[in-house]
Amino acid sequence: MKRLLIVLAMAPLATALGAQTTPAAAPIETKSGSVGTPPAGKGQVVFFRPGSMIGAALGCTVHEGEREVARLGSGKYYVVTAEPGKHLYFTQGEVKDKLTLEVEPDDTYFVKCNIGMGIASGRANLSPSTREVFATKAKGLAMWKGPKGNDSAPAGGTAVKADAGQQPAR
Repeated sequence: MKRLLIVLAMAPLATALGAQTTPAAAPIETKSGSVGTPPAGKGQVVFFRPGSMIGAALGCTVHEGEREVARLGSGKYYVVTAEPGKHLYFTQGEVKDKLTLEVEPDDTYFVKCNIGMGIASGRANLSPSTREVFATKAKGLAMWKGPKGNDSAPAGGTAVKADAGQQPAR
């Protein structure tokens, strides 16, 4: 009886330890390479805009503070390495759309940008998404190359390749 109680008492601990040692999710393959895990102690945010005829000529420019984080045309994505903590991402146009993320170390977040109907032009909308949604679209997505004339990622932004560690976006 004591042995059974000890085993039952240890079960939650074993489950918790197992959760911590679960292997990282497999990289997601895209047209441009793969999206893996963030650098140790950092988080990452994958911004993506699936290919669509609606608003195809319009871009979805994502900002954090004063800096441009990503400029997504139809069928593009970009990976940003982020410090743990609160981040406010937004788009500007006819209206300003905001999304606040609480980034945890070693986690990956997915944010989808859609172009909705506006009065004078389309409206870019940011919404939380999932790894599964991104994975279903990934084969049709190419990485945004970053600002023209800049061989490195915008401040705080990096493309993360599962097989090659961190590399600057191109």
